[in-house]
Order: sequence, then structure tokens, then C-alpha cells
Amino acid sequence: MRLLKNVSPNLLFIGIVVFISTALWSYAFFTKEIKTYKNTVSVIGVATKDVVSDYAVWRISVSRKSLDRSENVRKLTEDEKVIQAFLKDKGFTKDEISSSKISVSTIYKQNPNGYGVTDEVSSYETKSTVYVRTNKVYKVDEGTNLLRRFCEENNIELADASPDYTYLNFESEKIPLLQKAIEDAQKRAHALVNATKGVSRTSIGKILSAEQGVFQVNGANDNSVSDYGNFDTYSIRKTIRATVSVEFAAN
Repeated sequence: MRLLKNVSPNLLFIGIVVFISTALWSYAFFTKEIKTYKNTVSVIGVATKDVVSDYAVWRISVSRKSLDRSENVRKLTEDEKVIQAFLKDKGFTKDEISSSKISVSTIYKQNPNGYGVTDEVSSYETKSTVYVRTNKVYKVDEGTNLLRRFCEENNIELADASPDYTYLNFESEKIPLLQKAIEDAQKRAHALVNATKGVSRTSIGKILSAEQGVFQVNGANDNSVSDYGNFDTYSIRKTIRATVSVEFAAN
């Protein structure tokens, strides 16, 4: 207090003005800096690539059903041999063809009231699966229709003959697609900024954050999206789709 008494009113007034001016300038500067870092542009970049499946697993399931379990096994073994001969005739090699063990299930008669089953055997069902694992995907595609007709003509009960088609290089496509998705995000961000040039002087700065989305592998011309990612195995021709959510600084 004694020091303030010795200071002239003019000097005290000047000091107060300088203090207030400095405080206001500092507030404006830091406020401006904070707003700059809060101004961002967020976009989603997309990249796609069309691929052709290069591997197929063809599961051909056949069955027999009757009260004679031994006869079922015998006939099913013959069915396997007939199908394997058909496959070799269509150009598949011995190394590409394999078979599972024959399984036998007991089917019991139902109760007259429709609830539950009795202890009386209705029939025995035997099942077996012939596998074709090959890179001849188009031969598999062609063979599926021919096989159904062939089994009908030879009295073979075909339970299932649906192949799975996969693209073996899927993992190696991920990083290049993510890079392209980020490039696409940059283009989208610049397009958004350019569209507002008349009302804003904003420009795109550095990437503040980037988050990878799930990959979608769909059949050609299929644009469906799943939260967990699609992985099509039904189509030979596929499209891989990558997305990246990117946040840019807006200068």
C-alpha cells in the first residue's frame, strides 16, 4: 500500500491500461489458436477393387436312407466312386478330389400324437461328402449344373453341391486399398472446401486422425454393407471395398 501511495496517478493509470491490453491480446491470441485446432473437416474415403476368385472348395454331399444300414453304406460307397469318376471326366485330378468318412444316423418313428419319438427305428441315414479343392474355379462353376443332372440320371440322392469361391490374395490387397481410401478422403475433403470458397477461406491441413472401417467383400454389383464386414463365397467375381474415416485440420 505504501508503494502505491508513492506512485503518481498517471503512472498507475498507464500501468492498468497496459495490463488490460496485454490480457485482452493474450486472450484473443489463445482463443484464436484454440479455434484453429478445433476447426476440422471429417470425411470417409472409399476404395474398391474388382477381383476374380482363384480357389474353390466344392462340397458334394450325398446320402442314402433305408432300414438296411449295411446296404446303405454299400450303395453310398458306389455313389462316391461314380461321382469321383464324373469329376475326373470333367478335368479334375486325383489330388484335387477327396472324400469324408461315411456317417450313419438312426431315425426313429414319431409318436402318433406328433410329440417326440418312439424307440422304434424308422430308417438309417448314411451321408458322405466328396470334396474338390482346386484353382479351376470356372470348371467348378460349369460342373455344378452338370452334376445335378448327372445325379438324377444315376439315382444318386444329392444333398448339397454348393461350392465356395475365395480370393487367396485378399490380405495382400488390404494396405494398398487403405492407402487409396485415404487419398480418396483427401480429394473429398478438398472438394468440400472448394465448394465453400465463396463463403469461407478454409483450406485442408494435415491429417489429425484416421480410423479404418471394416472390409466388405461382395459379389460383383452387390453394394450391401455389414457392420461386421461381408465376405462373399458364392461369387467368382467379387469387389473388395475399403473405407477410412479421416479427420483433417482446417486452416
